[in-house]
Amino acid sequence: MVSTRKIRGIVALMSVAGLAASVMAQDVTKPGDIIVGSSDNFPGGEPPEGAIDNIASTKYLNFDKIGTGFTVTPTGTGIVRGLVLVTAGDAPERDPTSFVLEGSNDGGATFEVIASGSVVPPVSRHAIYQTAFANSATYSTYRVTFPTVRTEGAANSMQIAEVQLVTWTDILTPGDPYTVTYFPGSTESVGEEPVHLFDEREDAKMGIFDGNLGPTVITVTPSVGATTVTGFEVVGASDDRNFPGRTPSYITISGTNDGTTFTQLFTTPLVQTTEDLQGQEFSFANTTSYKTYRLELGPCTGDTFLQLGEIQLYGVASSTPPPNDNCSSPITVTAGTLAGNNFNATGTDITSCGSGDTADVWYRYVATGNGLVEVNTIGLGTLDTTLSVFTTCGGAAIACNDNSKGTDSRVTFSATNGQAYLIRVAGASGAQGTFPLNVINNPIQHTDVQVGLNYNFNGMVHNGESGDADSPSGFRSMLDRALRVNGIPGSVDVGLEGNTGIAYNVVAAAGALDMVHLGDRNVNDGGSRTWDTEPDGDNVGIQPTWLPNSDQFGPQITDISSLGLAMADATTIGVLFNAANGGNRFNLTLTYSDASTSTVQLSAPDWFGAQNPENPLTGVQTQTTLGTFAGTGNTDLGEDDVPLNVVEATVSTASLIAAGFPDPTFKNLRSITISDAENTNSAIGIFAATVRDAAPACLIDFDHNGFANADDYDAYVVAFELGQIQADYDGNGFVNGDDFDAFVIQFEAGC
Repeated sequence: MVSTRKIRGIVALMSVAGLAASVMAQDVTKPGDIIVGSSDNFPGGEPPEGAIDNIASTKYLNFDKIGTGFTVTPTGTGIVRGLVLVTAGDAPERDPTSFVLEGSNDGGATFEVIASGSVVPPVSRHAIYQTAFANSATYSTYRVTFPTVRTEGAANSMQIAEVQLVTWTDILTPGDPYTVTYFPGSTESVGEEPVHLFDEREDAKMGIFDGNLGPTVITVTPSVGATTVTGFEVVGASDDRNFPGRTPSYITISGTNDGTTFTQLFTTPLVQTTEDLQGQEFSFANTTSYKTYRLELGPCTGDTFLQLGEIQLYGVASSTPPPNDNCSSPITVTAGTLAGNNFNATGTDITSCGSGDTADVWYRYVATGNGLVEVNTIGLGTLDTTLSVFTTCGGAAIACNDNSKGTDSRVTFSATNGQAYLIRVAGASGAQGTFPLNVINNPIQHTDVQVGLNYNFNGMVHNGESGDADSPSGFRSMLDRALRVNGIPGSVDVGLEGNTGIAYNVVAAAGALDMVHLGDRNVNDGGSRTWDTEPDGDNVGIQPTWLPNSDQFGPQITDISSLGLAMADATTIGVLFNAANGGNRFNLTLTYSDASTSTVQLSAPDWFGAQNPENPLTGVQTQTTLGTFAGTGNTDLGEDDVPLNVVEATVSTASLIAAGFPDPTFKNLRSITISDAENTNSAIGIFAATVRDAAPACLIDFDHNGFANADDYDAYVVAFELGQIQADYDGNGFVNGDDFDAFVIQFEAGC
C-alpha cells in the first residue's frame, strides 16, 4: 500500500536534477478536457467530467464499481509522476483503494502501464490522498482505472471527487511548522486556524475575521527539507457558494534559505469562487530549492471574512539526509516541543520495541535536574514512530516504546542532573514522515485503574471470529458492523489512550464477552437484523448461546466495590463507546456506598466513519471523538469494512460539582450503571472504562468527610437501626446482623 507518509519518502528520493524535464509542476488535466468514462453506467449529474472539473463538491460515480475509471486527453503538458485523489462527499465504502495509470500516444489504440498500486483513502470526506511514482515519458492520452474500492460488499459503485495527474506531488505535510502574521485588526477564527491549509482536508478551512483589512502572511517550512516548487493549487472553502467574496484577492509565493531574505517566485490574482471546494491551479518556472516558503494572501474584497480550504505546493524535495541522521550528530533539544521529521534518514539499526524501524534521527537532551523526564511524539504528524533513549551511542536503551497513543510513542525515564541523553526517533517498518518531539520535565503522574465492566455481548471481531455467522458461541454485531481487534496499528486495542491521557483496555481475547450492550437485535433498526431461527449460512446468525435474552436495554450494572476506590478532588472516570443507526444518548450512573448517585447523559454519533459527538451535556467534563478504528461489515460475518468512530467521555468530581450535583468527594464507588438508551432504534456498545486518580476507599468513613472517627460509628448505628440501604455493608442487597458485625470489625481495624 502507498500511504501519504510513504509518498513523502518517494518524492524525497527523486533528484532535483530531474526537474529540468518538467520545469513547471502542474495537473495536466484541465476542466473541459475530453474525457470518456469506462462505461456509461453513471448518473447524469455525476459524469466523468466531475473528476477533472477542479470542484471537489462534485464527483464522478460509476455503478460498475470494480475496474471503473476514465480515459482523458489532457490539454496540459508534462511528465506525469503522481496521482492526487480527493474523496467524495459521502459513502466511504465507494472510495478507490488501488489504481492503474496507462498512457497512449496513438489516440488510445494501445496503452502502456505507467504505474499501478494500492492507495489508502482517508475516511474523512473531501480529503486528499496521493501517490508518487517514477516516470520519464509523456503521453497524449491517459487511462485511469480503479480496480478496487474500499468495501466491495457494501458499496454499490465507485466514486471520486477529483483526480489530478500531476507532474510533481504536494511537498507539504500535515504537521509542517508554520507561523502566521495577521494584518492589524484581523484575527483567526477559533477552530479555523491556518493549520487547516495543510491538513489534506479540503472541507476544513482557514477563516479570518476582518480579513478584508489587509494581507495575511503565512510562513511554512516543509518537513521534507529543501524543495523546488514550480506549481500550486488553492482550494476554496466548503461554503463559498453561500458566502461568495471571501476568497483572498491574490496570492504571492516567495522562498528563503536563511529565514530573512525572501525571493518572490510567483504572484497572481485569485478568482472569487462561487462553487464549494473549487480549486485554482497555477504553474511557474523555477529551478532554485528553498527551505521555507512565504504565502501572502491578499485581503478579500466582497466580504469581511476571509476563508480558504487548502493549499498544495507541487514540487520535488532534495534527497539530502537530515543533519541529525546519525547518533554522533544529534540535534540538541530542551524541554518543550520541536517539529521533527525523518525524511531521507539512512539508518540501519533497529530497536527491541519496534519492527524494522531503521529510518532514524537523533536528538540530545541534557537533564536540568534530578527526576522523571517524559519524551513523546504525541500530536500532529504523519509518522508511525518508535522512540528510545540511550546514554551512549551503541549502548543499550534505557527506555523504548512503540505504540503508546495510537501509533505515537512515549517513554519516561529517571534523569540525573547534567547527564546527556540521546533520543532516537524512527519510523516503524522504515516509514518516513513528520512528528512532534515533546520533552517534559517532571511530568504529572497519574494512577489509572481499568474497570472490568460487566460485559454482556461479544460484539467486537477478534482474530479467528470472522466468517462464521452461525457459530453458537461466536461474534455477533450489535446491528450490522463492529470494531476489529487484531493488534495491528489502526485497531482499537493498539495504543489505546484517551484524548485526556487516560489509559484504557479492551478485551483482546477471542470468544469472550467484550462490551456492555444497550439494545435488542430483534427490535433495533426496525428488526432488520432479527436473529435467524436456525443456521442457514447467510450473514445473519442465530441467537448465540452467550445471549439468553435478546433484550439488553438494561440497566446494565457493574459492581466496582471490590476495587476499593473513592472519589477524590481530582478523580476522573473515562468511558469509551459508540452507537449504531443514527447515534444515541444514554445514562451513566455512579452509585456510591451510601446509596446516593450521580447520573449524567452521554451521547455518540452514528458509528460510520469519522464523525464528532455533540458537546458534553450536564455534568460531563469532556466528550470527544477518539478517532476511527478498523471496522467490519456484513453483519455477523465480520468482513473488513469502513472504520468506525469511538467516543471518549469523562466525568469528574469537578464536573459534577460545577453542574450542581451533590459533592461526591470521599464517597466510595460501589457501581457503574449503563441505562436508558434514548433512541430505541439504535444500539450502543461500551468497550472500556477507567478510573483515574481515585482515593483509596475508607469503608468506615460513613459520613464521607475524609477521615474516620466515632461520628462514623454513631452514623452507622443510626442507619442500621433504621434499616437504611447504606447500612448494607457487605453489599448483598439487604441489611442484617452480618452487616453490623462486618462494620464493627473494619472500624476496629481502621482505614
